[in-house]
Amino acid sequence: MKKLKTNTQTKQRLVTLLILVLIMVILSCISNKYLTVNNLINIVRQESTLIIIACAATMLMISGGMDLSPAGVIALTSVVFAKLCVSGISIPLAALLSLLVGVAAGTFSGLLVVLANVPPMIATLGTWYITKGLAYAISNSYAIVQGLPANFGWVNRYVGPFPLMVVIAVAVFAVFYILLNRTLLGKYAYAIGGNSETARLSGIKVNLVRCVLYILTALMSSFVGILMSSRINSGDPNLSTSGIEFEIIVAIILGGTSLLGGQGSLIGTLIGALILGNLSNGMNLLGIGTVYQFIVEGAVLVVAVVLDLTLKGNGLRIKKLRRSN
Repeated sequence: MKKLKTNTQTKQRLVTLLILVLIMVILSCISNKYLTVNNLINIVRQESTLIIIACAATMLMISGGMDLSPAGVIALTSVVFAKLCVSGISIPLAALLSLLVGVAAGTFSGLLVVLANVPPMIATLGTWYITKGLAYAISNSYAIVQGLPANFGWVNRYVGPFPLMVVIAVAVFAVFYILLNRTLLGKYAYAIGGNSETARLSGIKVNLVRCVLYILTALMSSFVGILMSSRINSGDPNLSTSGIEFEIIVAIILGGTSLLGGQGSLIGTLIGALILGNLSNGMNLLGIGTVYQFIVEGAVLVVAVVLDLTLKGNGLRIKKLRRSN
């Protein structure tokens, strides 16, 4: 049974990889601007923030959880980070203090889920509203631009030919790959997602692990809030209003992580994120408007979810009609 499940996951990952390759081949044939080193690096840079959050969110979804709060946490962290820097606090210290936003948001969501038994979607959506509202309240609905230190845009630097943002994303991916595949936290995530009651009976502190995974996801959202603020040189309450949480979920599901929990991989999530990045980049090169890009992303989400549920035996079921004699 375990071997069959592994084979299914491997096949799904290969199919996802083939889809990515197919998209890249098609785009390279349609546009001569696509297959260039600068453009390919730009695609990875654009998807870096998504990849950073998706690393933690993948572990959360493997455990059977879900987080819809990243956009709100990003916005609140951005505003708090800028406010602290304007007040004279050094950038490293301001960044560390700003990460507490993620810790607080993740703890709040986690406790709602494990103690109050609030469905993850509702709990994290509530966190999204609260953090987004606080971001607007603290900033008076205006971007914080004046008074920022000269080196506030530190993330726009390059490490050799690669943007610093890409290097950071690679480092975060490596850390979470080890967490998921080489530590007890990763094993516990798989066990809880597979069967939480069995995991509990085997001695795993299910509620604690779930809380930790919500905190990690929100912490990465805060980290992204700091990076995005540095990238645009401001603290903006309107930062990340394009539905990044849904893009994260799409990338994770495309990568083979089940909505029902118990299986998934970071390699698959990375491939899913690159599919979204290449689609978005290709549509921009072809002059396709943002409105139509939303339609495509929505269609990809629906198809990914239906395929996921169908492969797990919980999706489309066609019943045979029998004639009654």
